[in-house]
Amino acid sequence: MQEVDIWIESPSTRARYAVEQVIARLLGITIRWVPNPADLHPEVQPCLAYSENPVRGAFNLRPSGALIDGIKALTNPSISQLGDLPILFPVDGADLPFDPFAAAFFHLARVEEWHALPHDEHGRPLTGALHAAKHGYLHRPVVDEWAIQLAERWRAFDPRVPEPQRSYRQEATIDLDNGFKYLGREPWRSAGAWLRDLSHGCWHDAAERIAVLRGTKPDPFVLDAELLHAIEASSTRLIAFVLAADRGPLDHAVPVEHPRYAAYLQSLAARIEIGLHPSYRSSLSEGLTAHEQARLSTAVGKPIRSSRQHFLRFTTPGTFRTAIALGFQEEHSMGCHDRLGFRAGTCTPYPWYDLEHEQSTELMIHPFAVMDNTLSEKLRLSPDEAVREASLIIETVKRVRGTFTGLWHESFLAPTGERAIWRDAILRIIRNAAP
Repeated sequence: MQEVDIWIESPSTRARYAVEQVIARLLGITIRWVPNPADLHPEVQPCLAYSENPVRGAFNLRPSGALIDGIKALTNPSISQLGDLPILFPVDGADLPFDPFAAAFFHLARVEEWHALPHDEHGRPLTGALHAAKHGYLHRPVVDEWAIQLAERWRAFDPRVPEPQRSYRQEATIDLDNGFKYLGREPWRSAGAWLRDLSHGCWHDAAERIAVLRGTKPDPFVLDAELLHAIEASSTRLIAFVLAADRGPLDHAVPVEHPRYAAYLQSLAARIEIGLHPSYRSSLSEGLTAHEQARLSTAVGKPIRSSRQHFLRFTTPGTFRTAIALGFQEEHSMGCHDRLGFRAGTCTPYPWYDLEHEQSTELMIHPFAVMDNTLSEKLRLSPDEAVREASLIIETVKRVRGTFTGLWHESFLAPTGERAIWRDAILRIIRNAAP
């Protein structure tokens, strides 16, 4: 494949990371780094110079100065427009009117989340405080769009530049917050819940509970074969994130050591990927996360290498450093709890950057864009409205040939219960997102 030569005038760790993400990861173009502008030979192969001083014959991008040491220049980027595309760090005198590498770094390194942002009661940053939300582009994977814009301009300048190597994918992910709805509970807890159903007039739930406990009906929170087949038929990848915590005020899952639950998890692990759903309390404790990881690994008989925080409750940099220390390879919490869209500005997995230590890491961040609870509880949409809103996000991701990731919960996929109307809607969304 045709390589491209790239020279960075000020080759900081940040600049190198940003250029690699945009050119190599997002566009799939092979880079050959050159140490000096004299080593650029545009007559031989495509060249890009990231420099204050243009290089004759090269595609020239001008640094905005935002990738220098410190973060002050990155904290509140100026914004402009390129057609209908929002752009950050506008510059003059270059082949693009903005600094795409600083713009990408601002989002991928989550610079604004290293600062004290307004938080909700669970310690999550308020989505409305994010730059993308304040400026009206949260619904767009702008980092991917910037990369594609760069490639189009560069290919128009030099047709030898390789075409971007991108392909659309769907990753379906399911959080198992409970495991079972009725099974696996202590007898006294099941009896109390049954009496509560009766006292509240929930006759269907009371009857269903008895039927499930007697073994005449399956537990509605079990991911049945028909459901899994429907999801697998439309998805490139399917992962279930399992809560493996001791019971707490916001951690309600069946213990993974429970024989029936362990058998169920083992059957799932034989078919799909299993990741850890670290408990609400674990977001502040590496030791607790390690304990839960070990419990789940023992239960399913496999190493656990991916995670997504319960309640999407993570801290920067603590949660990510914990994930690295415990050998996780992927982290899937990057998304908004109350809006649809792209918290990190991208629909493509990317390596986490430790801004304090100034280093790229091997931990891959897998962002999601749509969550069932957001559609139902936060936005208060009907199932049909939710399908339409999710379809807009899906089409946006398909246009940039990115990865659409939906976050679903077992309770929304149950065939019975108060959320049963959502099962069909979610399956419609998943089918709409098929590659």
